Amino acid sequence: MNPRHLWKRLTGAVVRRGIGATVGALALVAAFVLAGTATGASSAAAQPSGLTGSGRWSCAGAPIPSGYVLTGYNSAGCNGRGSWYQEPVKDGMWTCGGSPVVPGYVSTAYNKAGCSGVGSWRHNLAKDGIWTCGGSPVVTGYVITAYSRTGCQGVGAWQHNLAKDGIWTCSGSPIVAGYVTNDYLRSGCNGVGAWKHRIAKAGILTCPGSPIPPGFRSTTFQAGGCGGLGAWLLARA
Repeated sequence: MNPRHLWKRLTGAVVRRGIGATVGALALVAAFVLAGTATGASSAAAQPSGLTGSGRWSCAGAPIPSGYVLTGYNSAGCNGRGSWYQEPVKDGMWTCGGSPVVPGYVSTAYNKAGCSGVGSWRHNLAKDGIWTCGGSPVVTGYVITAYSRTGCQGVGAWQHNLAKDGIWTCSGSPIVAGYVTNDYLRSGCNGVGAWKHRIAKAGILTCPGSPIPPGFRSTTFQAGGCGGLGAWLLARA
């Protein structure tokens, strides 16, 4: 794909997502373009001196095997096209901007100067209560529960917790299957807004935009529900 078209596509996705539209997230997008503008396979021409380990050097644009991340960058590699060091992921590893985030992992810290100036992100296994950088994926079964504008060197940071009945989640958090949003607090999550996550059951209120799980339906409207947004009573279908 043409690099200009790729840039427009990726930056558009960041803006639509909302919570990840930060300077740091855009830096990651820029690194994606840098990593993917040239094609190539693993090559001796990709390898600089001074970095060895369990992985391999490859030219920019080469496929990244499942379970691998990018941990080093050499701008002079592959006859000036650039080369990247690929190695198997592990908990706590620093990865270059543009590296895939392996399923089950999140990005927890940012270093603007890492990976020879491309920027680097720390890769950690998701766990209850972990803080993640803006733009990090949210692992299935987790919700976003708090926000720090200054976290991750100014990128912004979000706390991830396992979903449970009654937990407050930030605007933009995924809603786990079987749950509904039941209340709204405009000042929650450091001004982003917060929504209460409840396991669906007959007799509770649901907020505007809340999913209605299979086997349920919305009934009576209450104007004062969900912090004044209005709410609907949930009943069995």
